[in-house]
Amino acid sequence: MDKGLIFIYFFIITLTVIYAWHILLNKKIDFKCYRLYITLLVMLPVSIANYFIINKFIRIAVVTIILIIFFQYLFREKLNKTIITPIFVQLLIFVAEFLYAIILFLLFGNEANKTVDTILGNFATNIVISILLLIFIRFKFIKKIYNSLLKATDKINPIQLGLFCTVGMLILNMALYWTYTEVKIEYILMFNVAITFFVLFIIFYSFKTQNKYNKVSNKYNIAIKSLNDYEDMMTKYRVANHENKNLLLTVRAMVINGDKDIPKYIDSIIEDKYLDDEKLLFDVSSIPSGGLRATIYSEILKIKENNINYSLNMDRNIRSVDLIELDTDTIIDICKIIGVFIDNSIEAVKKLKRKNIDISLYVEDQSLCIKVSNNYEGNVDISKINNAGYTTKGKGHGYGLPLVQNIVNNNSIFENKTEISKRVFSQVLVIKYKNHIKK
Repeated sequence: MDKGLIFIYFFIITLTVIYAWHILLNKKIDFKCYRLYITLLVMLPVSIANYFIINKFIRIAVVTIILIIFFQYLFREKLNKTIITPIFVQLLIFVAEFLYAIILFLLFGNEANKTVDTILGNFATNIVISILLLIFIRFKFIKKIYNSLLKATDKINPIQLGLFCTVGMLILNMALYWTYTEVKIEYILMFNVAITFFVLFIIFYSFKTQNKYNKVSNKYNIAIKSLNDYEDMMTKYRVANHENKNLLLTVRAMVINGDKDIPKYIDSIIEDKYLDDEKLLFDVSSIPSGGLRATIYSEILKIKENNINYSLNMDRNIRSVDLIELDTDTIIDICKIIGVFIDNSIEAVKKLKRKNIDISLYVEDQSLCIKVSNNYEGNVDISKINNAGYTTKGKGHGYGLPLVQNIVNNNSIFENKTEISKRVFSQVLVIKYKNHIKK
């Protein structure tokens, strides 16, 4: 192939691949981002060098590694997304090449190779493959497969994920090896299509199985955490019972001594205990059951332990909300998100002089909205709060909200809003429960 054509080929493919990444990630191209131009300027010559220098049997594997490196540099995404997205786009390019080769074979038969080797044929090939790639990633079922791969690999061990991808690329290279020998094009196409789908099936099935084990493991972890919470509650009630016993002994002594202030003393005990315990139990009783009520109750106990002022507000329509029919994973995700919101608020205010946390539940547009707000000091950059590691609370924090964002991105029932107003930071979880109840 002419060197000028090679440059044009890689230029078109590089632009198309970067654009395809943005579409899969549902991100607009930021022309002000310097990393975009560095990626384009560096990835292009590196890809061309790989074409001329690297043995063609391992060329595809090297290209994939290059794409993974540049994808991570450009987007700074999680490991599974960094590996899956470039490989997924590579596979779509292979499918586009297969489809184009089939069309050429049907039109020109065994003369197809000669047609492609012309200057016009090479240029047309590049354009058609790029167009086919961009058409493929617009299909809903393609995006559904991509999102399923991300969901299946979300909890996979990084070493295991890398091993699966390496084996897949080796098998793919073995399949493409036949294209470097004198074998009839129809046999090459049939073999490559079959082996590609076989590898995809094996990898996807393995990821899905592993993810099921991880989900079961997570449920047991959550169960253990709940047991720990209940143990803490039992300890508190044991202490409370001991205090009640002491109070009753005091009342008994006052009765024996004929103390006239017994009614006032009893009234003060009843009032304090009601305000401290019964009122909280009464307030949370309106929260939809299924795990959310227990989560908020246990989080409020944490708030009280840290001597933080709090308020729990619910509108009248909350009693009409029923989350019990949602699937187990969604309910667990709701509890995780609210736990992160409230834990973050506790961390944000517990070292401040003024400590206020507000938890509000309300129904809006047939959705349950849970809003957690706290006062704060310093500066908060809303554009960065969902980035892993970003925090205003010091080292070791900054990973809760990215976890929330990942959950929200993988489940259409959720929407997450961030608000800042008058030195109050708020996180709102919108649960569109009406359209997601199991039938």
